[in-house]
Amino acid sequence: MENSITPIITSLLDTDTYKLYILQAYFHQYPSATGRWEFRCRNKEVKLGYLAEKVQEQVESLQNLVLLDHERKYLEGLGVFQDDFLDWLQAGFLNKGFYLDLNDFNCYCDRGGDLRITVSGKLTEINLLEVYTLSIVNQLYFESRPTTTLEAHRCGMLRLDEKIEKLQKYPGIKISEFGTRRRYSKEWQDKVLERLIRECPNNIVGTSNVLLAMTHGIKPIGTCAHEWTCSHLGFVDDIKVAQKRALHVWQQEYSGELGVALSDTFTSEAFFRDFDKVLSSSYSATRHDSGCPFDYGEKVISHYEGYGIDPRTKGVVFSDGLTIEKAIDIWIRFAGRISVSFGIGTSLSNDCSVKPLNIVMKLLECNGTPLVKISDEPEKAIGCPEMIKKVKEAYRIR
Repeated sequence: MENSITPIITSLLDTDTYKLYILQAYFHQYPSATGRWEFRCRNKEVKLGYLAEKVQEQVESLQNLVLLDHERKYLEGLGVFQDDFLDWLQAGFLNKGFYLDLNDFNCYCDRGGDLRITVSGKLTEINLLEVYTLSIVNQLYFESRPTTTLEAHRCGMLRLDEKIEKLQKYPGIKISEFGTRRRYSKEWQDKVLERLIRECPNNIVGTSNVLLAMTHGIKPIGTCAHEWTCSHLGFVDDIKVAQKRALHVWQQEYSGELGVALSDTFTSEAFFRDFDKVLSSSYSATRHDSGCPFDYGEKVISHYEGYGIDPRTKGVVFSDGLTIEKAIDIWIRFAGRISVSFGIGTSLSNDCSVKPLNIVMKLLECNGTPLVKISDEPEKAIGCPEMIKKVKEAYRIR
């Protein structure tokens, strides 16, 4: 396909680690499952519809991606991905065309000037589009702003100086860079990560971006995501067992190696009711992604103690809109009581001179079933009101 644009995504691995984890789980556990994703911009004052044509062009360029031999070798070395999955991925998952039927990718500017994107199809064939699309929209948006790249980078480096200075005072704090989906640009994310690795080697334990992890020789880090738990509403006959089924199937797929459980898909209150002694013992940690982190930390410590489990043998990954300053406060509160680590995204990969976008791609349907995410913050709830009501009743959510 002739394409005059300069592609933003030039490697299959320029995505978050968890996307490949979930893709493999779908490939093995639910290979024929279908779904529908939808893009949303939470910045009400920002109208992104003018980017529709350029987004479409960039997404079309994804059809040229292939898994290169050295990239496959790298994935093999991680010890998580199975040969049949990697064979399938390398056999032309993208470039043979069945990855992306452009008739099922709808991208347009609506009458109000907002950018509308939906994509439907088999989950195994459309799953990676989430992070690719978000990265594309972000970079196109910031390239269109009047602020020059040089000016933005200069401002960003000054702000990064301050963060590094603060972080160096707390060598015990462990941080993963989680900024791919909301980065200023892929070049900026690379610059930030390079400095953090060089100047804060005791603090930086990894990055969510597989390509950058390979490039910089650090660990690719990812946990289970909301989409995995949400999708199980479409895999069960009784929705009240969806969350528990998701937790067990994830362990089945990864034999306990990826042992961080996401806790707030249907509120943490409902999660801890499902997170029984067997699951609490077998999962190594939980991830906090909404609500008060201090309340959550105390709640998870009490939960483990209630089952006679020493919280110091378990962990919490905090990842909800964190800054370095907030991570330091959380670490001071819980260090020595439970293992804590942090996934920091936007405030590292997009703290320049332009206000970051708050954009998401959400899985809203699986196997014809409408999906919902409720979380511990009501304003983050996504899904049709009728299904939200059903899920709240099934999970006894107040």
